[in-house]
Amino acid sequence: MIPGIFLHGGGDRQDQRAATFGRFLRAALAPEERPLALIVAEEEPDQAEGSFQAYRTIFESLHPGVDVRPIFAGIEKPVALQALAAMLPGGVFVCGGSTPFYHRAVCADRGWLAYLREHHIPYGGTSAGAAIAAESAILGGWRSLSGREMLFVGAGEGLEQLTVQPGLGLVPFSVEVHASQMGTLTRLIHAVESGLVESGWAIDENTLLQVAGPEIRVWGAGQAYHVSRDPARKVELEMRVSDD
Repeated sequence: MIPGIFLHGGGDRQDQRAATFGRFLRAALAPEERPLALIVAEEEPDQAEGSFQAYRTIFESLHPGVDVRPIFAGIEKPVALQALAAMLPGGVFVCGGSTPFYHRAVCADRGWLAYLREHHIPYGGTSAGAAIAAESAILGGWRSLSGREMLFVGAGEGLEQLTVQPGLGLVPFSVEVHASQMGTLTRLIHAVESGLVESGWAIDENTLLQVAGPEIRVWGAGQAYHVSRDPARKVELEMRVSDD
């Protein structure tokens, strides 16, 4: 069993780090301090190293001296259970970037999730790392299934049509990120209305959705929007703000 899933909507306001990234870090370091594994998936090695350093800086600012280690993943280099086990991490955090690329690199072989379940390791992810945690992962797209525009092209993740693929399956709902900032709440509404996904949460930047079994809590500066359908297939929307 994974004790907690921490889904971050992207962005990095320093005044919100403790409320968002910090909640995952505290779970990862309890009851004893062990390394924190950062999974990074970028097409170019220098981009991967830059991404790792950026996220390591975030966690070190919250807990100086924390042992942060990278696991670099790619299309031909999936996350290996053996590499993860050798690290003995207290938590695994999947970084942000291109959601389609992260999906291909991290979700192709899900065998490494067995280690998290067996050793009760919390999972955290931001942006792409949050989106792919879903059972049905929304990878991108700026046109609906009907071909109509539903948000601006720059939020399409390089994909034209709304695209959903099997994700890591850590949460039963779909996840959108950068919700208010990039307008991706609209894409989630289309995904639910069309029946591509059953339900989902769209998370703002600098906002965290914490999932522990059936309990869902919201932390940080923004909103999280829950989209679902009622028995008559009418789309319903609920907005949540921080539980603080």
